[in-house]
Amino acid sequence: MNTLSFSLSARALRPRRFPAIAAIGLICAAAHAQTQCPGYVETDAGSAFDIASIIKDTGSPQSALDKVRNAVARVNAGGGCSIFRDRLACEETLALANKAIVALKACASTGAPKGAARG
Repeated sequence: MNTLSFSLSARALRPRRFPAIAAIGLICAAAHAQTQCPGYVETDAGSAFDIASIIKDTGSPQSALDKVRNAVARVNAGGGCSIFRDRLACEETLALANKAIVALKACASTGAPKGAARG
């Protein structure tokens, strides 16, 4: 009798486990499906901007977005890339900063950096 009651109780537990496992799986899938900040963005020329580090330094994607926007605004207010000796490097840097701004806008409300984005 003991073996019969054990096998019945083990079978009785299986249906209870499935909903719990399914719920955990759905939570994980929903969390994974959320938009997250890329670890970095990259230009076609191969320049990279480390978004994860600036988010870590500033404390949030929104703070990082504000910092990058402010830096671009200061360059533009100072005369843009024409005031620099290496104008092409400046333009590449601004293009990269603009890609970072787009990525940070997309993830400012979702949080953690992950992976990489190219474009």
